Amino acid sequence: MNHPKQNKSKNPTLPDDQQIDERNLIDLEDSEDISIEDRISMYWMENKGFITGCVTVLALIIIAFNGMRMYKDHAVKQLQANYAEAQAADTLADFAKANSNKELGGLAALTTADAAFEAEEFTKALEFYQIASSALADNILAGRAALGEAFSLYLSGSAEAGLAKLNAIAANSSLPESARAEAAYHLAIEADVAGRSAEFDSYVAQINEMPLAGAWQQRLSYYQQQAR
Repeated sequence: MNHPKQNKSKNPTLPDDQQIDERNLIDLEDSEDISIEDRISMYWMENKGFITGCVTVLALIIIAFNGMRMYKDHAVKQLQANYAEAQAADTLADFAKANSNKELGGLAALTTADAAFEAEEFTKALEFYQIASSALADNILAGRAALGEAFSLYLSGSAEAGLAKLNAIAANSSLPESARAEAAYHLAIEADVAGRSAEFDSYVAQINEMPLAGAWQQRLSYYQQQAR
């Protein structure tokens, strides 16, 4: 059967090495006697550039992904080892400053701040509670760090800033209820001592509405009994 002569056309969506020469294509009618093996071979020859490119790109993606995962695992293990060394050498403060953007650095900062607070070194405690607050922003310990920051402010001579921080904690629904209830409890006591009864009642209501504030509800109840 005679067919009109085909011209070689160029597909603008494909690169030069992936163009198909239509002059070499075999019509369906003429290909009935071609075996499946030959058809596969022909398909490969016509599209090998595209297929090879796809396989190469996929291989590079897999290698890059596994490489990053291996590097991350190694980096985490190294960081943990450095933390253990700092803990043993009593240099957690240095570790916290060097890793202030990592959760493990935040934990080191929180430990350092707690020790400074117990020693009544409130300026130092404030510095490391602030590091911990930033590094542990998405951690369950964020509330602990924020409370430490508030009390350190209050006890280092910045009472108004400390109370403002406690107010911010009590109003922050993203923090654990235990931290919010503790902040509200201290604000309630401060309001009661200052004679601001309406404010005191507001904090009492806030604490009593928290399902997970049992310990602070009990303390508040005991305080009210003792104050009568």
